[in-house]
Amino acid sequence: MADRFADLVLDAPALRDAREATIRGMLYAAKETVTIVTREYEKELERATEVAARGKLWRAWASDVRPKGKRQIAREPAGFIYVNGGERTRGAIEFLTGRGTVTSKTGGYLAIPLPAAGSRGRTRDLTPGEWERQNGQRLQYVYRGGNKPALLVAKGTLNARSGSYRTITRKRTAADAKRGYQRGEMSVPIFVLVAPFAFQQKFSVESVMRGSGSRMAQVFDQQSRMIMAARDEVRGKIG
Repeated sequence: MADRFADLVLDAPALRDAREATIRGMLYAAKETVTIVTREYEKELERATEVAARGKLWRAWASDVRPKGKRQIAREPAGFIYVNGGERTRGAIEFLTGRGTVTSKTGGYLAIPLPAAGSRGRTRDLTPGEWERQNGQRLQYVYRGGNKPALLVAKGTLNARSGSYRTITRKRTAADAKRGYQRGEMSVPIFVLVAPFAFQQKFSVESVMRGSGSRMAQVFDQQSRMIMAARDEVRGKIG
C-alpha cells in the first residue's frame, strides 16, 4: 500500500532567507513610517507658527531622521523636530509656545536700543552700560507718563546720514560754522525702557504632537502592507 503522506522537506536556508527578508522589510517600513510622520508633524508646527506669528518664523522648524540615508535601516529609528536658528530665533519660538515674563537679566526694565544707539553687534543687543562706556556720555532717564514707555536719552545730536547719536564737539561746531550751519543740542532717545510683562502661550507643541502615536501606528500598517505586497509580487514573478 502506497504511503498516503508525502514527505515534508524543510528548506532551512530558504526559511532563513525569508525570515531575514521579512525582518528587513519591517525595519524599512518602520524607518519610512518615522520619516513620513516626522515630516508631517514638522509641517503641522510650521502651520501653527505661521498662524501665530507674522513673517517667516515658521521656516525655523526643521527635522531629521536617524539613521540617515534612504536605504539605511535600524531596529529603533528616531525622528527629531527642532528649531534651526540662533538664540533670537529660539527665543521667538519659546515666546510663542510657552508662558512667562519678559524682563531684563536683573529683573527690571528691558532696555531696547533705538537706531540712534548705533551698532548693536551681530549676536546681542547693546546695553545702556556699554553705550555709556563707548560714548563717554551719561544717559538720562525720562518718564513720559500714561502708557508711554520711559526713555534713556543723551544730550547731543544725530548724524544726518546714519541717524546715530553724535556728541556736539568744538570740531563739529567749527565745521558746521564754515558751512553756515548751526547744530543745536537736543535730547536724543537712545533706549526705550519696557516694563516687565507677562506673555501667554500662542500654541502648544504638545497639543500639535498629541496624535503622533496613533498616526505612527496607522502609517506603519500602511507601509508594512505595501512592502509585503511588493515582496509577494516579486516572488510570484520569480516563481
